[in-house]
Amino acid sequence: MGKLKSMSLKKSFCLIVFISVIIVIVLSTVTVKICSQKHDEITLSHAFIANGAFFYPENGQYIMETPTNDTSDDYMKYTNTELLICRTMELLIVLLPVLFSVVGIGCAATCFYHIKLKEPLKALQQGIDHISNNDLDFTIDYQKHDELGKLCSAFECMRRELVRNNRHMWNLVDERKKINASISHDLRTPITVIKGYSEYLDKNTGKGTLTERGIQEIAVYIHQAAGRLEEYADSVHEMQSLEDMRLEYREVSLSAFEEEMVSQFSVIGGQSAKKICVSSELPQQTVILSTAAVFRITENIISNALRYCKEKIEVDISFSQPFLIVMVTDDGKGFSQKDLIEATDYFYKGKSSKDHFGIGLSICKMLSEKHGGCIRLDNAPGKGARVTVKIKTENLSAL
Repeated sequence: MGKLKSMSLKKSFCLIVFISVIIVIVLSTVTVKICSQKHDEITLSHAFIANGAFFYPENGQYIMETPTNDTSDDYMKYTNTELLICRTMELLIVLLPVLFSVVGIGCAATCFYHIKLKEPLKALQQGIDHISNNDLDFTIDYQKHDELGKLCSAFECMRRELVRNNRHMWNLVDERKKINASISHDLRTPITVIKGYSEYLDKNTGKGTLTERGIQEIAVYIHQAAGRLEEYADSVHEMQSLEDMRLEYREVSLSAFEEEMVSQFSVIGGQSAKKICVSSELPQQTVILSTAAVFRITENIISNALRYCKEKIEVDISFSQPFLIVMVTDDGKGFSQKDLIEATDYFYKGKSSKDHFGIGLSICKMLSEKHGGCIRLDNAPGKGARVTVKIKTENLSAL
């Protein structure tokens, strides 16, 4: 039975049908033989020779004579019981093979259903019922290797993918809630400034209490608040654009890419009057990656490090198949425990950072994950904050 369960549907069906046919043939042969014997027992018991002839010689010739005595009619007659039995046997000889064939087909279908179909179909139906009720907390545990086993495995893979998609959607919804809460919080200050000064102007216009200098100062405050709102709106738009952005990949020589990154870091360091020390060991290899995404990630990380470092930043660039690894370490005070948990969240600023919108590291996280990598925050021993980004590349020879 176990071996039959492990067969394919086609092989198991053919085997069950073959066994059923053999059983039907054997039963039909046995029953037909038994019925024939019973029928012959009755008919042969009434067999006789009527008017038997014999030859004898006479005058050189053979003369044939037949007996003149008549056979008794009683010897030829069948009883009603004998006739019933004979007719019954004749009928069974015809009907039993047909009956056995029908029963054999039914038994073969029933066995095939219970052995090969019942368990996987029940598992699939239960899975469909769970999904229709928005319940994905179940598993389909059918480990056979036949066609329905493969179907159950595919169904289980679909369920797991639905679970991952649902978790991803819930994470997106949760992040969106956080973004909306942050937007509401950060927009409150400039809106309050604009509203307060506009109400002040409305109440004091025409009363002679406003001086020209006072009006100019109010206009400056309103303009600054409006500029803050505009910058914030641009930041929100940028985040939404990055979420929908498709990375453009191209062939890149790691050695040439290294030179380009070092040159960029030198320019950034010169503009900030801070020292950026770069160490890199990239192989002579051509890979596939999105240079725009990598440069955007490193720019944001270094810009964030420049905001907190004292004198210098150390940048280490390495390659560990298939990841390009960029590690940026500053000599500042490092990340707090809250920073380590929330610094990559949208619009997270920390307690002492009010001069930026808190999207730099969140952009790095988003782009690195889009590129198949990740970002990690920690504090370097004896130094300051350390940000490590892994960017997944594709080997050119493998494409």
